[in-house]
Amino acid sequence: MESINRRLSISEMAQIHDISRQTLIYYDKIGLFEPAFVDEETGYRYYSTLQIPLLREICFLKSIGMPLDAIRTHNTQNNLLSSIELLEAQDKKIKEKIATLKRQQELIEQRVTVYRRASDYENEDLKPHIQEFPERYLIFYPWQDGVYTRQELHLTLMKIWNLTEGAGFLPSRHWGALIFQNDLKSGDPFRHAGGCCVLPKQITLPVFDKKAQLITLPAGEYVCMPKFGMPYDEKHLFRLMQWITDNHYEVCGDIYDECLLDAIFYGGKEELDFCEIQVPVNKIS
Repeated sequence: MESINRRLSISEMAQIHDISRQTLIYYDKIGLFEPAFVDEETGYRYYSTLQIPLLREICFLKSIGMPLDAIRTHNTQNNLLSSIELLEAQDKKIKEKIATLKRQQELIEQRVTVYRRASDYENEDLKPHIQEFPERYLIFYPWQDGVYTRQELHLTLMKIWNLTEGAGFLPSRHWGALIFQNDLKSGDPFRHAGGCCVLPKQITLPVFDKKAQLITLPAGEYVCMPKFGMPYDEKHLFRLMQWITDNHYEVCGDIYDECLLDAIFYGGKEELDFCEIQVPVNKIS
């Protein structure tokens, strides 16, 4: 009767597990899986058929994304309980990666939607529409008095990012400008206006600048109008205010002008940002 413990060449062992000879040589080098016998004269590596289950387990663990260092550590204390703990820990990591990939996929889909909207609107009359929004939280920082430039807009945004960094995130996905309702009524809409970013949740800033404010945009109906223009360009704002009046709405809060697409995207073809003015409104009976 043939013994189940027979010698296999490195090529045979590699072929059985659908891996390369170089992989087995590397596993030997790092102490992960060593040959059962090395011919001193030729240097040839030989393996035992009794080693097949161990190499099969190594290949399985590697196929599910387990680092080789973790596999090597596991091999030194391999038992049923440690195997369960190892697989459960890897399952948790994979679920976290899947969640991250889903968030990344959502960001890609959102950005593609913005690009398509910009393309669709580029040669069309940009018309207002009504949209429902949930409650949103902003961090606001005023622009320097009387300075309405692209540079000031981005310097203000950097100040906001510096403030929120201590809270563990940079809210760069949704940002733009905030215009206060009272300033709009006074005829000087940008008097106290400034930059802002939408926060993922209510936060307490660990380092607080006296000029910065945490502001809540209420849930409800907003009249929204996309535009090619900067947040401090009042012609689009006044056009939208006229539409609101003509369609029997009234402004009921502060105005958020969100930057959807930076002008840098156009590579010099278009010097204006693609934005959307969002105005909270009530319908007049």
